[in-house]
Amino acid sequence: MNTKEKIFDVSLDLFSKKGYDSVSLREIAEEVGIKKSSIYSHYSSKEAILMDIFDYLTNLLEYDELLNSKDLDLNADNEMLLENPERFYHKGSEAIKEMFSQEKNLKIWKLIFIQMHHNDAIREFFQIEILFKPLMFWEGFFTILKENQIIRPESNPELLAKEYYSFPIYLILEICVEYDDIPQSSLDDFFKQTEEHANFLIDCVKVK
Repeated sequence: MNTKEKIFDVSLDLFSKKGYDSVSLREIAEEVGIKKSSIYSHYSSKEAILMDIFDYLTNLLEYDELLNSKDLDLNADNEMLLENPERFYHKGSEAIKEMFSQEKNLKIWKLIFIQMHHNDAIREFFQIEILFKPLMFWEGFFTILKENQIIRPESNPELLAKEYYSFPIYLILEICVEYDDIPQSSLDDFFKQTEEHANFLIDCVKVK
């Protein structure tokens, strides 16, 4: 691991545990084992480190092989989506679970959830990447199901997307508040509960 990577990892660890605004560049440098001035060879400011963290997660969401597999294509030609929407959800859940298995990624999510009300950049990232884009995806998911008469015609895709997505958001917030270092058992329970909720919701609106 080179010095820039160490600065990234140490900053992320401190930000996710103490809060972005409570961490100084001097503290980061001390944890890395370098002088504060040495940080400027890699990052122009503390905010530049934060932006690098966001860029890392954004690129992961856009280019991760599992998250962007053809099985998760959101279109009416996706046989899995039409024939077994529960399986479609499960594939997506497994991809997110794989991402969460990396401690670095989990710390970024925790940083975003805990600090979104204390920093404008974090709040904006949360609104776009964690709320808006996933909600648009799931609204499209339910729209396709409705158009193909898999769910009832009176179903509202926008409301279903919010219901579908709000439960896992609540659970991950609950976990982040409770733990500094999130145990694997809590993550396993999180994915179990979210999938049970997703399957229940689909079953409630499916055409019988």
